[in-house]
Amino acid sequence: MFLTMTERRNPALIDVAVALHQSGAIEPDTYVIDRDTVGANAAALAETARAHDVGLWFVSKQYGRNPLISETIAEHIPAAAAIDHREADAVLAAGARLGNLGHLVQVPRRRLPALLSHDPDFVTVTDTANLEAVDSVSGELGRRQRILLKIRGTQESTYPGQDGGFEPDAVAAVLDRYAGLRGAEIAGVTGFPCLSFEPETGRPEPTPTLDRVQAAAKAMREAGIDPVVSLPSHTSVSSIPEIARLGGAFGEPGHALTGTTPQHAVDMDLREVPALVYVSEIAQLGTAPSVFGGGFYHRGHARHVIVATPRGRRRAVLHKAPAASIDYYRRFTWVDDGPEATIGDTAVMALRTQIFVTRSRVAVVSGVGTGRPQLDGIYDPVGRRVA
Repeated sequence: MFLTMTERRNPALIDVAVALHQSGAIEPDTYVIDRDTVGANAAALAETARAHDVGLWFVSKQYGRNPLISETIAEHIPAAAAIDHREADAVLAAGARLGNLGHLVQVPRRRLPALLSHDPDFVTVTDTANLEAVDSVSGELGRRQRILLKIRGTQESTYPGQDGGFEPDAVAAVLDRYAGLRGAEIAGVTGFPCLSFEPETGRPEPTPTLDRVQAAAKAMREAGIDPVVSLPSHTSVSSIPEIARLGGAFGEPGHALTGTTPQHAVDMDLREVPALVYVSEIAQLGTAPSVFGGGFYHRGHARHVIVATPRGRRRAVLHKAPAASIDYYRRFTWVDDGPEATIGDTAVMALRTQIFVTRSRVAVVSGVGTGRPQLDGIYDPVGRRVA
Protein backbone atom coordinates (compact mmCIF):
# COMPACT_ATOMS: atom_id res chain seq x y z
CA MET A 1 0.00 0.00 0.00
CA PHE A 2 2.81 2.44 0.88
CA LEU A 3 5.81 0.87 -0.84
CA THR A 4 5.95 3.19 -3.84
CA MET A 5 5.60 6.27 -1.64
CA THR A 6 8.30 4.97 0.73
CA GLU A 7 10.63 4.44 -2.24
CA ARG A 8 10.07 8.07 -3.22
CA ARG A 9 10.08 9.75 0.18
CA ASN A 10 12.21 7.55 2.45
CA PRO A 11 14.25 5.16 0.26
CA ALA A 12 17.05 4.96 2.83
CA LEU A 13 14.68 3.13 5.18
CA ILE A 14 14.26 0.35 2.62
CA ASP A 15 18.03 0.12 2.19
CA VAL A 16 18.57 -0.09 5.94
CA ALA A 17 15.87 -2.75 6.31
CA VAL A 18 17.46 -4.88 3.58
CA ALA A 19 20.91 -4.53 5.14
CA LEU A 20 19.65 -5.49 8.60
CA HIS A 21 17.98 -8.61 7.28
CA GLN A 22 20.83 -9.70 5.05
CA SER A 23 23.30 -9.28 7.91
CA GLY A 24 21.17 -11.48 10.16
CA ALA A 25 20.46 -8.64 12.60
CA ILE A 26 16.70 -9.06 12.11
CA GLU A 27 14.55 -12.07 11.28
CA PRO A 28 11.81 -12.35 8.69
CA ASP A 29 8.48 -11.10 10.03
CA THR A 30 9.99 -7.91 11.42
CA TYR A 31 8.68 -4.38 11.16
CA VAL A 32 11.41 -1.75 10.89
CA ILE A 33 10.55 1.72 12.22
CA ASP A 34 12.53 4.87 11.47
CA ARG A 35 12.56 6.55 14.88
CA ASP A 36 13.85 9.93 13.68
CA THR A 37 11.18 10.23 11.01
CA VAL A 38 8.47 9.35 13.52
CA GLY A 39 9.81 12.15 15.72
CA ALA A 40 9.69 14.61 12.85
CA ASN A 41 6.14 13.53 12.03
CA ALA A 42 5.10 14.00 15.66
CA ALA A 43 6.67 17.46 15.70
CA ALA A 44 4.75 18.45 12.56
CA LEU A 45 1.49 17.21 14.06
CA ALA A 46 2.10 19.08 17.32
CA GLU A 47 2.99 22.30 15.51
CA THR A 48 -0.16 22.16 13.37
CA ALA A 49 -2.34 21.34 16.37
CA ARG A 50 -1.02 24.34 18.32
CA ALA A 51 -1.72 26.59 15.37
CA HIS A 52 -5.36 25.45 15.31
CA ASP A 53 -5.88 25.14 19.09
CA VAL A 54 -6.51 21.39 18.88
CA GLY A 55 -5.19 19.01 21.54
CA LEU A 56 -3.65 15.68 20.55
CA TRP A 57 -3.56 12.24 22.17
CA PHE A 58 -1.30 9.81 20.35
CA VAL A 59 -2.21 6.16 19.73
CA SER A 60 0.41 3.40 19.91
CA LYS A 61 -1.29 0.10 19.03
CA GLN A 62 -0.49 0.28 15.32
CA TYR A 63 3.28 0.42 15.94
CA GLY A 64 3.21 -2.29 18.61
CA ARG A 65 3.12 -0.01 21.68
CA ASN A 66 6.88 0.29 21.27
CA PRO A 67 8.45 2.17 24.20
CA LEU A 68 11.22 3.84 22.18
CA ILE A 69 8.73 5.12 19.64
CA SER A 70 6.31 6.23 22.36
CA GLU A 71 9.10 8.10 24.16
CA THR A 72 10.02 9.84 20.91
CA ILE A 73 6.44 10.86 20.21
CA ALA A 74 5.87 12.03 23.79
CA GLU A 75 8.63 14.61 23.37
CA HIS A 76 6.17 16.45 21.12
CA ILE A 77 2.75 15.00 22.07
CA PRO A 78 2.89 14.27 25.81
CA ALA A 79 -0.45 12.48 26.24
CA ALA A 80 -1.81 9.27 24.73
CA ALA A 81 -5.21 7.80 23.96
CA ALA A 82 -4.86 4.30 25.40
CA ILE A 83 -7.01 2.00 23.29
CA ASP A 84 -7.22 -0.66 26.03
CA HIS A 85 -5.97 -1.24 29.56
CA ARG A 86 -2.73 -2.92 28.48
CA GLU A 87 -1.94 -0.07 26.16
CA ALA A 88 -2.45 2.26 29.10
CA ASP A 89 0.21 0.34 31.02
CA ALA A 90 2.58 0.51 28.04
CA VAL A 91 2.32 4.26 27.42
CA LEU A 92 2.62 5.01 31.13
CA ALA A 93 5.79 2.91 31.29
CA ALA A 94 7.13 4.91 28.33
CA GLY A 95 6.64 8.15 30.26
CA ALA A 96 3.52 9.45 28.53
CA ARG A 97 0.43 10.81 30.26
CA LEU A 98 -3.04 9.29 29.83
CA GLY A 99 -5.10 11.75 27.83
CA ASN A 100 -8.05 9.48 27.03
CA LEU A 101 -8.65 6.04 28.49
CA GLY A 102 -11.25 3.53 27.32
CA HIS A 103 -12.27 4.88 23.95
CA LEU A 104 -12.20 1.85 21.66
CA VAL A 105 -12.12 -0.72 24.49
CA GLN A 106 -13.76 -0.13 27.85
CA VAL A 107 -11.60 -0.44 30.98
CA PRO A 108 -12.13 -3.76 32.80
CA ARG A 109 -13.84 -3.07 36.14
CA ARG A 110 -11.06 -4.59 38.22
CA ARG A 111 -8.40 -2.52 36.47
CA LEU A 112 -10.07 0.81 37.14
CA PRO A 113 -8.47 1.51 40.56
CA ALA A 114 -4.91 1.13 39.27
CA LEU A 115 -5.44 3.08 36.07
CA LEU A 116 -7.54 5.89 37.53
CA SER A 117 -4.80 6.42 40.11
CA HIS A 118 -2.68 7.75 37.22
CA ASP A 119 -5.15 10.66 36.78
CA PRO A 120 -6.20 10.30 33.13
CA ASP A 121 -7.50 13.53 31.68
CA PHE A 122 -10.61 11.78 30.36
CA VAL A 123 -12.22 8.34 30.46
CA THR A 124 -14.58 7.36 27.66
CA VAL A 125 -17.61 5.23 28.50
CA THR A 126 -20.08 3.50 26.20
CA ASP A 127 -22.98 2.83 28.58
CA THR A 128 -24.37 3.67 32.01
CA ALA A 129 -22.88 0.59 33.70
CA ASN A 130 -19.35 1.65 32.76
CA LEU A 131 -20.18 5.24 33.71
CA GLU A 132 -21.29 4.10 37.16
CA ALA A 133 -18.17 1.97 37.58
CA VAL A 134 -15.85 4.90 36.82
CA ASP A 135 -17.85 7.14 39.13
CA SER A 136 -17.72 4.62 41.97
CA VAL A 137 -13.99 3.88 41.73
CA SER A 138 -13.01 7.50 41.21
CA GLY A 139 -15.08 8.48 44.25
CA GLU A 140 -13.35 5.80 46.33
CA LEU A 141 -10.01 7.28 45.26
CA GLY A 142 -11.15 10.75 46.35
CA ARG A 143 -10.80 12.25 42.90
CA ARG A 144 -13.05 13.66 40.20
CA GLN A 145 -12.84 12.05 36.78
CA ARG A 146 -13.95 13.81 33.60
CA ILE A 147 -16.00 11.53 31.36
CA LEU A 148 -16.56 11.48 27.60
CA LEU A 149 -19.68 9.75 26.38
CA LYS A 150 -18.97 7.66 23.31
CA ILE A 151 -21.78 8.21 20.85
CA ARG A 152 -22.87 5.18 18.87
CA GLY A 153 -21.96 5.53 15.20
CA THR A 154 -24.02 4.78 12.15
CA GLN A 155 -23.95 1.21 10.92
CA GLU A 156 -22.32 2.11 7.62
CA SER A 157 -19.44 4.03 9.21
CA THR A 158 -18.73 1.81 12.24
CA TYR A 159 -16.01 -0.82 11.92
CA PRO A 160 -16.80 -4.42 12.89
CA GLY A 161 -16.10 -5.09 16.56
CA GLN A 162 -16.28 -1.39 17.49
CA ASP A 163 -20.02 -0.91 17.97
CA GLY A 164 -21.57 0.53 21.10
CA GLY A 165 -22.21 3.87 22.70
CA PHE A 166 -25.00 6.24 23.64
CA GLU A 167 -27.68 7.28 21.21
CA PRO A 168 -27.62 11.06 20.66
CA ASP A 169 -31.25 11.45 21.68
CA ALA A 170 -30.54 9.69 25.01
CA VAL A 171 -27.85 12.15 26.10
CA ALA A 172 -30.22 14.64 27.75
CA ALA A 173 -31.73 11.89 29.91
CA VAL A 174 -28.28 10.60 30.86
CA LEU A 175 -27.20 14.08 31.91
CA ASP A 176 -30.33 14.49 34.02
CA ARG A 177 -30.00 11.05 35.65
CA TYR A 178 -26.31 11.46 36.46
CA ALA A 179 -26.24 15.13 37.46
CA GLY A 180 -25.03 14.32 40.98
CA LEU A 181 -22.17 11.93 40.41
CA ARG A 182 -19.79 11.48 43.36
CA GLY A 183 -16.53 10.79 41.56
CA ALA A 184 -17.14 11.66 37.92
CA GLU A 185 -18.26 14.53 35.74
CA ILE A 186 -19.74 14.14 32.26
CA ALA A 187 -17.60 16.58 30.31
CA GLY A 188 -18.02 15.82 26.62
CA VAL A 189 -18.58 13.43 23.76
CA THR A 190 -16.67 11.45 21.19
CA GLY A 191 -17.27 8.84 18.48
CA PHE A 192 -15.38 6.74 15.99
CA PRO A 193 -14.65 7.27 13.17
CA CYS A 194 -15.52 10.94 12.83
CA LEU A 195 -13.32 11.42 9.75
CA SER A 196 -12.51 8.83 7.11
CA PHE A 197 -10.43 8.86 3.93
CA GLU A 198 -12.51 9.10 0.77
CA PRO A 199 -10.82 7.90 -2.43
CA GLU A 200 -13.13 10.07 -4.53
CA THR A 201 -11.83 13.30 -3.00
CA GLY A 202 -8.38 12.03 -2.02
CA ARG A 203 -8.66 13.36 1.52
CA PRO A 204 -10.31 12.63 4.89
CA GLU A 205 -13.96 13.65 5.02
CA PRO A 206 -16.59 13.80 7.80
CA THR A 207 -18.53 10.57 8.38
CA PRO A 208 -22.23 10.15 9.29
CA THR A 209 -21.03 9.32 12.81
CA LEU A 210 -19.76 12.89 13.13
CA ASP A 211 -23.33 14.19 12.72
CA ARG A 212 -24.40 12.05 15.67
CA VAL A 213 -21.51 13.28 17.83
CA GLN A 214 -22.37 16.87 17.01
CA ALA A 215 -26.04 16.24 17.85
CA ALA A 216 -24.98 14.87 21.24
CA ALA A 217 -22.75 17.90 21.82
CA LYS A 218 -25.71 20.14 21.03
CA ALA A 219 -27.79 18.31 23.65
CA MET A 220 -25.06 18.96 26.21
CA ARG A 221 -25.00 22.66 25.39
CA GLU A 222 -28.76 22.82 25.78
CA ALA A 223 -28.28 21.29 29.25
CA GLY A 224 -25.87 24.07 30.16
CA ILE A 225 -22.62 22.14 29.62
CA ASP A 226 -19.87 23.40 27.34
CA PRO A 227 -18.79 20.01 25.98
CA VAL A 228 -15.31 18.80 25.20
CA VAL A 229 -15.57 17.20 21.74
CA SER A 230 -13.01 14.67 20.55
CA LEU A 231 -13.10 13.81 16.84
CA PRO A 232 -10.73 10.88 16.24
CA SER A 233 -9.75 8.84 13.20
CA HIS A 234 -7.39 9.92 10.44
CA THR A 235 -5.91 12.69 12.59
CA SER A 236 -3.07 14.15 10.54
CA VAL A 237 -1.54 17.47 9.58
CA SER A 238 -3.98 17.64 6.68
CA SER A 239 -7.06 16.94 8.82
CA ILE A 240 -6.32 18.98 11.96
CA PRO A 241 -7.70 22.23 10.42
CA GLU A 242 -10.89 20.31 9.62
CA ILE A 243 -11.12 19.01 13.19
CA ALA A 244 -10.93 22.60 14.41
CA ARG A 245 -13.52 23.77 11.89
CA LEU A 246 -15.91 21.03 12.99
CA GLY A 247 -15.64 22.05 16.65
CA GLY A 248 -13.24 19.35 17.80
CA ALA A 249 -11.06 20.04 20.82
CA PHE A 250 -8.97 16.88 20.37
CA GLY A 251 -7.72 14.48 17.72
CA GLU A 252 -5.95 11.16 18.10
CA PRO A 253 -3.06 10.67 15.66
CA GLY A 254 -2.04 7.09 15.02
CA HIS A 255 -1.01 6.17 11.49
CA ALA A 256 0.01 9.74 10.72
CA LEU A 257 2.92 9.23 13.11
CA THR A 258 4.39 6.63 10.76
CA GLY A 259 3.16 8.33 7.57
CA THR A 260 0.73 5.50 6.84
CA THR A 261 -2.78 6.92 6.68
CA PRO A 262 -4.64 6.05 3.46
CA GLN A 263 -3.97 9.57 2.23
CA HIS A 264 -0.23 8.96 2.56
CA ALA A 265 -0.49 6.24 -0.06
CA VAL A 266 -1.63 8.71 -2.72
CA ASP A 267 -0.40 12.19 -1.74
CA MET A 268 3.30 12.94 -2.17
CA ASP A 269 3.11 16.36 -0.51
CA LEU A 270 1.90 15.52 2.99
CA ARG A 271 4.06 16.72 5.90
CA GLU A 272 4.36 13.29 7.48
CA VAL A 273 6.86 10.95 5.80
CA PRO A 274 6.58 7.13 5.66
CA ALA A 275 8.56 5.66 8.55
CA LEU A 276 7.76 1.96 8.63
CA VAL A 277 8.39 -1.10 6.44
CA TYR A 278 7.76 -4.81 6.86
CA VAL A 279 10.57 -7.29 6.21
CA SER A 280 10.14 -10.95 5.36
CA GLU A 281 12.05 -13.32 3.10
CA ILE A 282 11.44 -15.83 0.33
CA ALA A 283 10.15 -18.93 2.11
CA GLN A 284 9.43 -21.18 -0.84
CA LEU A 285 9.43 -21.12 -4.64
CA GLY A 286 8.33 -24.06 -6.81
CA THR A 287 4.56 -24.45 -7.03
CA ALA A 288 3.76 -21.81 -4.38
CA PRO A 289 6.17 -18.85 -4.39
CA SER A 290 5.68 -17.31 -0.93
CA VAL A 291 7.17 -15.11 1.73
CA PHE A 292 6.94 -15.90 5.43
CA GLY A 293 3.93 -14.36 7.16
CA GLY A 294 3.20 -13.45 10.75
CA GLY A 295 2.70 -9.73 10.39
CA PHE A 296 -0.04 -9.38 7.79
CA TYR A 297 -3.12 -7.55 8.97
CA HIS A 298 -6.33 -8.26 7.07
CA ARG A 299 -7.00 -4.53 6.51
CA GLY A 300 -3.35 -3.79 5.72
CA HIS A 301 -3.79 -3.74 1.93
CA ALA A 302 -0.38 -5.30 1.40
CA ARG A 303 0.24 -5.59 -2.32
CA HIS A 304 3.70 -4.75 -3.67
CA VAL A 305 6.99 -6.40 -2.70
CA ILE A 306 10.63 -5.57 -3.35
CA VAL A 307 12.81 -8.68 -3.31
CA ALA A 308 16.50 -7.97 -2.73
CA THR A 309 18.79 -10.66 -4.14
CA PRO A 310 22.61 -10.70 -4.22
CA ARG A 311 22.34 -9.74 -7.89
CA GLY A 312 19.88 -6.87 -7.57
CA ARG A 313 16.24 -6.14 -6.78
CA ARG A 314 13.07 -7.52 -8.29
CA ARG A 315 9.40 -6.69 -7.86
CA ALA A 316 6.43 -8.92 -7.10
CA VAL A 317 2.81 -8.57 -6.10
CA LEU A 318 1.18 -10.35 -3.19
CA HIS A 319 -1.93 -12.45 -3.62
CA LYS A 320 -4.97 -11.46 -1.58
CA ALA A 321 -5.44 -13.71 1.43
CA PRO A 322 -8.91 -15.23 1.83
CA ALA A 323 -10.61 -14.82 5.19
CA ALA A 324 -10.17 -18.52 5.98
CA SER A 325 -6.39 -18.42 5.62
CA ILE A 326 -3.93 -18.47 8.52
CA ASP A 327 -0.98 -16.11 8.28
CA TYR A 328 1.73 -18.72 7.70
CA TYR A 329 2.78 -17.49 4.27
CA ARG A 330 1.69 -14.99 1.64
CA ARG A 331 1.83 -16.06 -1.97
CA PHE A 332 3.29 -13.75 -4.59
CA THR A 333 3.72 -13.43 -8.35
CA TRP A 334 6.69 -11.84 -10.08
CA VAL A 335 5.92 -8.74 -12.13
CA ASP A 336 9.27 -8.40 -13.93
CA ASP A 337 12.15 -10.47 -15.25
CA GLY A 338 14.78 -9.38 -12.75
CA PRO A 339 17.51 -11.49 -11.19
CA GLU A 340 16.73 -15.03 -10.12
CA ALA A 341 15.67 -15.24 -6.49
CA THR A 342 16.37 -17.97 -3.98
CA ILE A 343 14.95 -18.85 -0.58
CA GLY A 344 16.25 -16.49 2.09
CA ASP A 345 16.28 -13.42 -0.14
CA THR A 346 14.89 -10.30 1.53
CA ALA A 347 11.31 -9.19 0.87
CA VAL A 348 10.31 -5.63 1.81
CA MET A 349 6.74 -4.35 1.97
CA ALA A 350 4.94 -1.29 3.35
CA LEU A 351 1.39 -1.77 4.55
CA ARG A 352 -1.18 -0.44 6.96
CA THR A 353 -0.43 -1.94 10.33
CA GLN A 354 -1.90 -3.07 13.60
CA ILE A 355 1.29 -4.61 14.94
CA PHE A 356 -0.20 -5.41 18.35
CA VAL A 357 -2.40 -8.13 16.82
CA THR A 358 0.48 -9.89 15.03
CA ARG A 359 3.32 -12.19 16.12
CA SER A 360 5.96 -9.92 14.53
CA ARG A 361 9.15 -8.43 15.86
CA VAL A 362 9.71 -4.68 15.77
CA ALA A 363 13.16 -3.25 15.04
CA VAL A 364 13.65 0.43 15.93
CA VAL A 365 16.36 2.23 13.98
CA SER A 366 17.76 5.75 14.16
CA GLY A 367 20.18 7.69 11.97
CA VAL A 368 18.52 6.53 8.74
CA GLY A 369 18.36 10.00 7.25
CA THR A 370 21.97 10.84 8.10
CA GLY A 371 23.41 7.73 6.48
CA ARG A 372 24.60 6.43 9.85
CA PRO A 373 21.89 3.94 10.81
CA GLN A 374 21.82 2.35 14.22
CA LEU A 375 19.68 -0.51 15.50
CA ASP A 376 18.27 0.80 18.78
CA GLY A 377 16.49 -2.38 19.83
CA ILE A 378 14.25 -5.28 18.84
CA TYR A 379 10.86 -5.75 20.51
CA ASP A 380 7.88 -8.08 20.46
CA PRO A 381 4.54 -6.86 19.04
CA VAL A 382 3.35 -5.40 22.34
CA GLY A 383 6.50 -3.49 23.22
CA ARG A 384 8.63 -5.87 25.27
CA ARG A 385 12.33 -5.79 24.45
CA VAL A 386 13.79 -9.04 23.11
CA ALA A 387 17.21 -7.87 21.90
